[in-house]
Amino acid sequence: MFTIASDATDVSRATGRVLIAGTETDLESIRTVVALLGEKARGQVFVEVPSASDIDPIATPERVTVTWLPRDVRTGPMGSGLACAPGQAVQRAVSAWMGEMSTGDAELDGDEMCVWFTGDAALLER
Repeated sequence: MFTIASDATDVSRATGRVLIAGTETDLESIRTVVALLGEKARGQVFVEVPSASDIDPIATPERVTVTWLPRDVRTGPMGSGLACAPGQAVQRAVSAWMGEMSTGDAELDGDEMCVWFTGDAALLER
């Protein structure tokens, strides 16, 4: 089970896992959300950026991992030959993470997950 947070305060109150995701245009908001996490927070942060040179480390609690997703080393839709469009890499990462970390069964998944995401919320439906 998960809740979609509407602001940073909602995420800071989360008692279960957190998932925070966005692109370089949301970086300051992502930093704000992460800064409000408690030391016992656990979860994942995905940040999509144009290239590896745009990576600017984010300090997180010990059990929160940040994964940077540079677009310039990714492709668009499989077999299309197109470049990765803004938002595409982070949407893929969130979809894959949700597929691995959430079964849709509250008993199996354990405590609640709080999500702050600036992409297509339909990707979270599992």
